[in-house]
Amino acid sequence: MTFIDKSTSHASLPLVLFVTVVVLVAGSGASCPNVIRGYQVGVMPLPRTLPAQPTREQIIAAIEDNTSRVRSYSASQAVLSVPGVPRLSAQVACEPPRRFRLRAQTSLTGNELDIGSNDDLFWLWIRRHEPPIMLFCQHDQYEQSSARQVVPIRADWMPELLGLVRFSPQDRHEGPFVAADGRLEIRSTIDSPDGPLVRSVVLHPMTGLVEEQHLFTSAGKRLASVRASRHRMDPGSGAALPRLIDVSWPGSGVEFTLEVTSLVTNVPAADPGQLWQMPTYDGYQPVDLADPTVVITPAAAPIGQ
Repeated sequence: MTFIDKSTSHASLPLVLFVTVVVLVAGSGASCPNVIRGYQVGVMPLPRTLPAQPTREQIIAAIEDNTSRVRSYSASQAVLSVPGVPRLSAQVACEPPRRFRLRAQTSLTGNELDIGSNDDLFWLWIRRHEPPIMLFCQHDQYEQSSARQVVPIRADWMPELLGLVRFSPQDRHEGPFVAADGRLEIRSTIDSPDGPLVRSVVLHPMTGLVEEQHLFTSAGKRLASVRASRHRMDPGSGAALPRLIDVSWPGSGVEFTLEVTSLVTNVPAADPGQLWQMPTYDGYQPVDLADPTVVITPAAAPIGQ
C-alpha cells in the first residue's frame, strides 16, 4: 500500500501490513482417551476437552474456557521472522480485549517495529518507513476511517494472534463441519462496513484447540490465514497456548513467523502506564488514519521483493 497524507507526501507500508492479521493456534496428535500426548511439548500433556461428536455449543464453550483463563500475557523473549528480512528479537504483551503490544529490534540498530493498542486507540510504527511516520487511529473512528485498508481486522481481535480465540455472540456461527482428516470446523459470518466476512476456525476433535483460522470475503476470497503450533499447558493460567505462530496474508504477499520462547500469564505489567501508552519516536510524524484527507492506494510490490 501507499500512504498519502494531506500534504501530498508519499510512503510505502511494507511490514505494517502484516499486523492486519489475527488468529489462532495449532497442534496435532492422538493418544489415550483423556490425554493427547501428541500435543505434549515439555512436561505437561494437554487433556481431552471435547466429547465424541461435540455440538457447536460445546466446541465454542471449550475454546472460550481456554481463552478466559488468560487475563494478561507477556512474552519477554520472542523471535519475529519475515522472509527477506533479518530475524528480529521481539517482546509481546496482551490484556484482552484491546490492550496489545508487539515490539521488535536488533542488537545493532535498536527498535525496528512497534505495534500497539490500548483502550482508546491503536498504532503502527516501523523505523525504516519513508517518510518517517507513526500511524494511529481511535477505536471509535476505525469503522469510518482509512485504517480499515491498512488493518482490516479490529484491534480487539489482536489477542487471537496469541491463541486467545473468542466467538462473538453478534456473529452468526455454523457447524461443526467434519473435514476429511477428522478435524472440526466452525464457520462464523461477521458483519463489516465492506460487507460480510467469513471466518473458518479449524480445531482438533479431542482437545478443542484451534489449529487454523482463515478469513474470507463473502465471495470466497481468502484474506488471511494463521496457524500455530508447539502448544504448551501454561502453569500460570491452565490454558493451552501456542509457542510458534505462522501468519499469511495472500493479498499483500505478507508472511511472518512469531516464535515465543518465554511466556508469563496473569501477572500485572510492571509499568502499565508506559506499556499501553502510544510512544513517541523522535523525527516521526503522527498520522491519524481517521483523517479524511488520508488516502491508501495499492503498493507496487509486496514485502520481501
